[in-house]
Amino acid sequence: MKPYFRYLPFIMLGCSILVVAALASLRVENPDGFVIHQLSDPEGLNPVITNDAAGRAIADRVYEKLLEQDFGSTDLVPALAASRPVISADHLSYTFTLRSNATFSDGHPVTTEDILFSFKVIKNPLITDAAPLRNYYEDVKDVRIIDDRSFEVVMSRPYFLAEYFLGGTYVLPKHVQDPNNLSDRFTLQETNDIDRAEKNAAMKAFADWYSNPDIKRGLQFNIGSGPYVYAEWSTNERIVLVRNDRWWNKGNDRWNPAYSPTIVYKVMSDRSSAVIALKARDLDFMEFVPTAKYIEEVDTIKLPYLRKHAYEIIAYTYIGWNSKRAILADKRVRTAFSHLVDRPALIRQVLRGLARTVNSPIYDSRPEYDSSLPNITYDPAKAKAILAAAGWSDSDGDGILDKVINGQRTPLEFTFLLNAGNEVRQQVALILSEDMRRIGVNAKIKKIEWSVFLQNLRGQDFDAYIGTWVNDPIPSDPYQIWHSSQAKGGGSNYVGFRNARVDEILEANRLEFDEAKRIELMREFQRIVADEQPYTFLWAPLYPSVYNKRLGSIQYSFVRPGYNPTQWQITNL
Repeated sequence: MKPYFRYLPFIMLGCSILVVAALASLRVENPDGFVIHQLSDPEGLNPVITNDAAGRAIADRVYEKLLEQDFGSTDLVPALAASRPVISADHLSYTFTLRSNATFSDGHPVTTEDILFSFKVIKNPLITDAAPLRNYYEDVKDVRIIDDRSFEVVMSRPYFLAEYFLGGTYVLPKHVQDPNNLSDRFTLQETNDIDRAEKNAAMKAFADWYSNPDIKRGLQFNIGSGPYVYAEWSTNERIVLVRNDRWWNKGNDRWNPAYSPTIVYKVMSDRSSAVIALKARDLDFMEFVPTAKYIEEVDTIKLPYLRKHAYEIIAYTYIGWNSKRAILADKRVRTAFSHLVDRPALIRQVLRGLARTVNSPIYDSRPEYDSSLPNITYDPAKAKAILAAAGWSDSDGDGILDKVINGQRTPLEFTFLLNAGNEVRQQVALILSEDMRRIGVNAKIKKIEWSVFLQNLRGQDFDAYIGTWVNDPIPSDPYQIWHSSQAKGGGSNYVGFRNARVDEILEANRLEFDEAKRIELMREFQRIVADEQPYTFLWAPLYPSVYNKRLGSIQYSFVRPGYNPTQWQITNL
């Protein structure tokens, strides 16, 4: 949740005959496949250096991992790997074997050379856009190639989720993304020395090459081994996937039968217009219909070709407060602001009841969730008292609280940063700004395009924002978002939260294989976060989805993004 520029639609270069032929017969206005709503352009096509949920959801149709989570059970199952790894007793060695028939969509075999390359991309500390993913690979010491199909991942210390993240490595095509073999000029072990990396000319040369925008966004560089291939990206219009009829695993994957010849992701930044398109049968699936429209306007009796289903994924919505801003550095201010959020009322008014309040970054059905956490209630009087105790008053009578900070009188004002097109966040911000104004807080609103929004978050160039984190159905490891090391270098600790004890807890949690001890660590972590209030936790949303019945009966899952278009089979209605 990356450099952010606007690009003209890419010209497809070096594509296979398969894709060219498929595109020649594709009618995007009325495709043979189906059309999925996309709120904004994805950040990119390359899943290793693209970290927004939308981009990953599309990339999962094209790229493959060593292991996947079973869509039904969520258990780890082999994908590109022939089986789950052989793990040493000390949890420091993971040996994988690739399937012998796995190939990329251009026919090039998937080998251990691609595996080593993929780890080098993730581990190179000079590739900024891989930073959010890289934290899960910090303890990867080396990848030892045994032969073309077998390799060993050596850890510098144990990590209780190592199998999940090592197995979850997206396999990138070295022959396409490193045609000049720049990554051969440094070893994986060299990527572990951050201080020396800046002086490593080979590592820098590769990072410079890999930072080329086409590596992230260009069709010609994004060749995967999965059931679909990228066929078109028209910026702010659509992304088109075409079935890879030469897929190496065709007919053998029950969760990815790839029935549809095409999948079109149609970009519509206005959800109201998207609902109109859904009713007009120009869209086949919307994962999130505005709740008022979902309940009041999508009438499946009057529109019998539509089906509705509000599904749950492991996610939470929150307000992030930038602790580097002078007015937000004091936890008392953040706590006061949390008391100005009437979460039950917002759930009723904005979400029409399709959510439940949360008080923690830990999913509330996990055993490590702390149900004793305080529930910060809506209490404007208490908020005003907390601000007064923190030294805020209206000294000049202009209706806005102020305080002298670093010798300068500073008004209590800030801006909510929002991604354009997200009407739920806009409604929440509008309601909160009015409530805050009543007690002397000037909260403004600024809406910007999605990729620029992400750029501002990673650069910590904001006061406050409304966001949602989507998690995997696995035991909790909050390191990526909450460890102080992730507050720099493009990491996901956007709010700049730093707490020495939390760092200790998160580091210990990664090393602990005893679930009972991890539960205690996670509960202490939650209590500290609740006290510091770097986030105002809002709710766990239900996603009100609507789809055309011609897709059959869609199945949902806790595996992200909660649905799988490669399963959908168009029926004649």
